[in-house]
Amino acid sequence: MNAEKQSPLPAPNELHATDQPVRHISNETAKKLEEGTALCLSGGGYRAMLFHIGVLWRLNEVGILAKLNRVSSVSGGSITAGVLAMNWQHLTFNQNGVAEMFVPQVVDPLRAMARESIDLTSVLAGIGLPFTSISDRAIKAYRKHLFAKTTLQDLPDEPTFVINATNLE
Repeated sequence: MNAEKQSPLPAPNELHATDQPVRHISNETAKKLEEGTALCLSGGGYRAMLFHIGVLWRLNEVGILAKLNRVSSVSGGSITAGVLAMNWQHLTFNQNGVAEMFVPQVVDPLRAMARESIDLTSVLAGIGLPFTSISDRAIKAYRKHLFAKTTLQDLPDEPTFVINATNLE
């Protein structure tokens, strides 16, 4: 018996635009798409953190921030998402869906953090001091300047925050 292995990818002549937002791939388990609005914040260090401040700020101004069901982030975007998440329960949205204290609760702490150079300090201390690592020093700086003792368990149930990260230890 000469069984040919089938490729999970369609042949080039089978590719075409459809009115479906997501194309089903035959070897994937079909799942019902969740309803709602999601926001993805990408990585890129401090620049991403600062860029995403502007994104969130504008979404708040137009009343979309309050409608988010999920926020997913990675790397520098996770810094901004983390500050939003830990302050979400304290944001009071008005009848237009605008959090009036957004700037002091979310923007100002992130701007203050941007004035700090934790990368160089963490690297030098992590290399030069015994019994500490670069990541230990970075964690200490993030706790000091942004997150204090906040943990993932302290984040709100709604919207759902998906914080993606890599541990290089």
